[in-house]
Amino acid sequence: MKVIFLDVDGVLNSEEFLKNNPDKIIDRNNVRNLKSIIDKTGAAIVMSSGWKLWFDDDMMPIHKYSQCLYDILTEFDIKLFGKTPDFTTEEIREKKTFSLVKAKEINAWLSEHENASKYVVLDDLDLGNEEIKRRLVRTNPMYGITETDARVVISMMGIEM
Repeated sequence: MKVIFLDVDGVLNSEEFLKNNPDKIIDRNNVRNLKSIIDKTGAAIVMSSGWKLWFDDDMMPIHKYSQCLYDILTEFDIKLFGKTPDFTTEEIREKKTFSLVKAKEINAWLSEHENASKYVVLDDLDLGNEEIKRRLVRTNPMYGITETDARVVISMMGIEM
């Protein structure tokens, strides 16, 4: 199974988009780029973002922001396969330093899902882990996931363009 570990802020939205669209939280153009990856690779989406706290164990939204994300993903026929475990502490939540535990959460998910043959991490942050870094496509938070980022992910999944 191919897996994309998905962050939301800085990937499916961007600083530029949020500044220009104060009433929206997800950029459909960025979702379109994610969809192109899924269409070409067949990868499953695993939420590694702090947004995962706004989804229940069945990946159903339990917050207005996650409902918005869910609705837009559904428009593009994108399903969420699952989410990484939550290792955050109260201090991490308060300071919003989720990157401190994301690599551990991803590795824990992988150890529970040995059928994950290939994976890529889509995030706008350096997750501070050498193994993860080799599989990280780090998006620019000003723009989120671009067509170029999508092509890199597809290539890392072993698909020729």
